Amino acid sequence: ACHPGMDFVGVDFNPQHIAHAQRLASAAGLTNVRFLEADFADLAEAWPAELGRFHYASAHGIYTWIAPEVARGLVRCLEHGLAPGGLFYVSYNTQPGWISTLPVQHLLRLWQVREELPSVRAVELGRQRLQALIELKLGMVAALPAMRGRLDMFPKLDVAYLIQEYLHDNWRPLWFDQVERELAPAKLRYVGTAAAQDWFLPSFLPAAAKAILDQYQDPIEREVMLDVLTNQSFRRDLWARGQPPIWPSEQQEALLATRVVLLRRPPAREDGQSPYRYPSSLGELTGKPEAYAPLYDALEAGPKPVRELLSAGVATPRTLGETMQILGLMLSAGHAAILSGLPDTKPARALNQTIAEAALAGAPYRFQIATALPHVLQLADTELMLLALWRRAPKLATAEALAKDLVERLVQLGRGLKDGERSLTSREEMAPRARALAEAFLGQSVPFLQRIGVI
Repeated sequence: ACHPGMDFVGVDFNPQHIAHAQRLASAAGLTNVRFLEADFADLAEAWPAELGRFHYASAHGIYTWIAPEVARGLVRCLEHGLAPGGLFYVSYNTQPGWISTLPVQHLLRLWQVREELPSVRAVELGRQRLQALIELKLGMVAALPAMRGRLDMFPKLDVAYLIQEYLHDNWRPLWFDQVERELAPAKLRYVGTAAAQDWFLPSFLPAAAKAILDQYQDPIEREVMLDVLTNQSFRRDLWARGQPPIWPSEQQEALLATRVVLLRRPPAREDGQSPYRYPSSLGELTGKPEAYAPLYDALEAGPKPVRELLSAGVATPRTLGETMQILGLMLSAGHAAILSGLPDTKPARALNQTIAEAALAGAPYRFQIATALPHVLQLADTELMLLALWRRAPKLATAEALAKDLVERLVQLGRGLKDGERSLTSREEMAPRARALAEAFLGQSVPFLQRIGVI
């Protein structure tokens, strides 16, 4: 939808996923995407000539959840389908971050298969059993104390994620160098991380850890040791099948010309501490207000190219590296986005409306495209439902009317609302909470979504 001048192909082994994708694309009127129901191994043996070669390939949450022979098929598909100079994005579970969880996954799957447990029951019962083992503090648990932290996360995670993550036989977290060897037949070379918060990860390490990392000059060893020092469990990598040269001055000019737009600014904290906090592979990073606030100040006045941000709010201009480090964290936290514009916003707006209407009908969608940027943002399910209701009569929408319609739709779907930890299920219970959500939507969300081109 954001790139109507490009052609896309989606591949999945599950016909349910293919049928779902086809319906969504058709409903949104997208004509530049097609879907293949195929196994990677079979597709690699008979690559359809009409597919040709692609500039980009993406495998998100696939590579370390499929059998080794299927992963080899995926790599052969890249040999056939990725053009010279093409980029491959891949996300995957990596070591050493999953070492303490290997027994958790094995035991959950063992108990499910041997006792023929339904998936949800396998997760619930398995957590109880593992919790009992942890309380004993003996044997395996004593040797892997970090297991408790992973298990403590279970109640906070969607059960659908837990089932997909743990309950299958092809769960194989890999070391970075193992992935590098497996991708080598497709002539893929590591370019860098696709996670903006980790662009400058080595610079955030403590001095002693930096000294250890600096002992390794081989790029593959260095990535592995960075994973060791951060206990990495999930990587988002970019690989290239040959790269056209981008000379240093060209690279610098491209970065300086990149335009950035502010999406939101973190509010001041009641404790007076810095509000500039960002997720990273080292945990939460806190930015100094004197370094970070000037960039937010500059972008609040409107989009800016990076070259203008070098000197924003400081007497001595920042280096390009310092500026990109701050911007990388802002991008990863959803505070900022790259501004490039769309050649045609109609396909993206059509997809937005299709997704919002489907969410109102009970679909588990959460995303909308900010067509003015473009940027994909995630909305709460209730916010997306309110958006669909508002679109039907924007000039007549009031908080009272939207709240009433939202409650009726939730009742029809057999769903409720949350107020903190409290679950609201009846019309009477939901009404005040729905009114508050509708007021916030009209007063805050609508102006923001209009500004960034969602509506």
